[in-house]
Amino acid sequence: MDKFVIRGEKRCEENTNEGTHANKKSRCISNEGRRVLEEWKNQFAVNERDGQPFCLLCRKILGVCKTYNVKRHFDTTHATFDKKYPLGSQERAFQITSLEKNAIAEQNTMRASLKVSQAVTLATFKISWLLAKHGKPFSDGELVKNCFLETQCLFDDLSNKNEIIRRIKSLQLSNDTVTRRISEISENLTEQLKTKLTTASALSLAADESTDIGDVAQLCIWVRCVNSETFEVTEDLFALKSLHERTRGEDIHRALSEACEDMNIPASSVVSITTDGAPSMTGKHKGLVAEMRKISPDLLAFHCIVHQQALCSKLVDGYFVEVMDTVVKVVNFIRARPLMHRRFIALLDELDSAYGDLILHSEVRWLSRGKVLNRFLAVLPEIVHFLNDIGEGERFPVLRDNEWKTNVAFLADVTAHLNKLNLQLQGDGKHVDDLLGCVESFKMKLGLYIAQLKDSDLTHFPLLNDACDGVLDMQQRERFVKTVSQMQEKFISRFSDFEKIKYAGQFIREPFTFPVEKIKDLAATFGLPRRALEDELMDVQARGHSQTAQQSSSVAEMWRNISGQNLRLLSSKVLSIFGSTYICERTFSAMTRIKSRYRARLTDYNLQSQLHCAVTPFE
Repeated sequence: MDKFVIRGEKRCEENTNEGTHANKKSRCISNEGRRVLEEWKNQFAVNERDGQPFCLLCRKILGVCKTYNVKRHFDTTHATFDKKYPLGSQERAFQITSLEKNAIAEQNTMRASLKVSQAVTLATFKISWLLAKHGKPFSDGELVKNCFLETQCLFDDLSNKNEIIRRIKSLQLSNDTVTRRISEISENLTEQLKTKLTTASALSLAADESTDIGDVAQLCIWVRCVNSETFEVTEDLFALKSLHERTRGEDIHRALSEACEDMNIPASSVVSITTDGAPSMTGKHKGLVAEMRKISPDLLAFHCIVHQQALCSKLVDGYFVEVMDTVVKVVNFIRARPLMHRRFIALLDELDSAYGDLILHSEVRWLSRGKVLNRFLAVLPEIVHFLNDIGEGERFPVLRDNEWKTNVAFLADVTAHLNKLNLQLQGDGKHVDDLLGCVESFKMKLGLYIAQLKDSDLTHFPLLNDACDGVLDMQQRERFVKTVSQMQEKFISRFSDFEKIKYAGQFIREPFTFPVEKIKDLAATFGLPRRALEDELMDVQARGHSQTAQQSSSVAEMWRNISGQNLRLLSSKVLSIFGSTYICERTFSAMTRIKSRYRARLTDYNLQSQLHCAVTPFE
C-alpha cells in the first residue's frame, strides 16, 4: 500500500482487485485520516463538528474534508461575506466568534433536548417493564401517567415544578406504545438467553401443558443451561407455544422443534427433559419423549417429582375417601347457600372463633386437602352448633361421632405432613438431588410413623392425639398403620426414573471422596467416556483438593476450582437437570393472572411477550 501526504492531509491508495487488474489502484477515502484545518475558520468560516467541516454561516455539514471543496462552498454560497467582512479585519474575527458561539449554543440546546427525549423513552421502558412484571393490562400505562399528574402537589415546594410536570406529560404511555415496549423488552430478553445458550455446555428442558381462559392449549417450556467454564446456571422461559389444533405428542414435538430452531440450538443437544407425566408427553410410541428420542436416543426423561408426590398422596383406602367426601359435603352445604353462608360467618364472629370461614376444597390444588381438613377441625364445634340452630343437625349425624372425628384428625395430620413435603419440593432453582433428598427423608419418616403408631405413640400426630386423648383402640390403630404403610409402598414404588442418576448428587457434592467404581454408571447414563472420567477423577482425588472444597461456598464455586474437561462436562450435565416442572406451573399461574376473563382476547404474541417479562430472572 502506497502512502503520501499533501498539505497536512493523509491519503492512501490500496489495491482493490488482485486478479487481472493487479496494477489498478483506487483510493480508500475512509482511511485517509482527513482533518479540519485551523485556518479554515477565519478564511472560510468553517469549524469542526463530529470530525467533519461545519459551515458557521449556513449550518451545513460539508461532504468531503478537502480545501478545494470547502473553498468552493464558500465562494459559491457566501461570496458576499468577504466584501462585508474583509479577510484579516477585526469585524470578521468578531463575527466568526459570534457565529461559533451561536452554533455551540444551538448544539447544546439540541443535545439537551435529545437527552430529555432519551430520558422520557427510558422512563416509558421502565414503566412498561413494571406493568409486564406485575401482569397489568397495557392500558394501565395511561393510568400511571394520570397518577403522576394527580399527585403534582408533591412538587409544590420545588422551583422546577413546571419542568417536572412538562416531562411527565411528555411520557408516551398509550396502549399501543406500552405494547411495543413490552415486545421490545421480550425480544431483548430472548437475545440475552441466546447468548447464554451459545456458551453453555449442557442444557435441559422442563415442559408442561395447560389451557388458558380461551380454551387454547399452551405449551410451556423452560430451559436450564450450565457453562462448564464458569459453572453459571441460567434458567429462563424457553418458549410458550399455543397449540390451537391438537395436543398429541407429534404436535408438541413440532412446537418444541420450532422453539429450538428459533433459539439456534439443535434438539439433539438437550441432555434431559422433565414433564408432568401426561400421555401426550410420555407416550411410548407417539409421546413427546418418544419423538425426541428418535433424534437423540440418549435423551434422559423424568417424571416431575412434585407430580409424583401428589399421586402418592391420593387416598386409596375407601374408608378415608368416604371421610373426606363427608367433610367436603358439609363445607359445600354451608357455603353453597349465600344466606346460610352469611349466617355461619356471623356465628363464627359472634363466638370469637379463631377463623372466620370454611375453605372450599379443590382436587387439583396440591395443598387444598390439608388446609380444608385443618380448618374444618378447628371450627367443628361451631359447625355442629350452627347445624342444630338451623334444624339440620340430623343431616350429618357423623359430626357427633367421636370415632369419625378421630379419623378426620388422623387424616388432617397425615395431609399436614404431605403438605410440608410438597412445600419443600416447590421453589425455584432447586437441584434434582435436593428434591430426591426430601423424598428419601419422607420415606424414612413414614417408617418412623408406622413404628410409633404401632406403639400408640402419637408424637407426630398432634390433632389425632387431641381428638382421642392419646388413646387408640386396636381397630383404629390397625387402620391407621395400614394407611401409612400403603402410602410408604407408593413412595417406594415411584421415582424409579431417577434411579439412573442416584449417584449424581454425591458426585456433585463430594467429588474428592466419590468412589471411582461408581463413575461407570454416570458415564453410561450421560454418554461420556468412562476411561477419561475415571482417570480425571483419580487425578483430582490424588491432588488433594479437599481444602479448596471446604472453603468453597457453593457447588459451582467448588467445581470452578476442579480441573478435568470430562469431569466438568459431567457435572454441568447433572446440574442442568430439572427435578420438577414446578417452574412451569408457576408460569401458568402468571398466565392465568395475565390472560384473565377481562383480557381473554389477548393475542398469542402479546401473551408470550408479557409472560416472558413476568417470569424471567433477567433484568
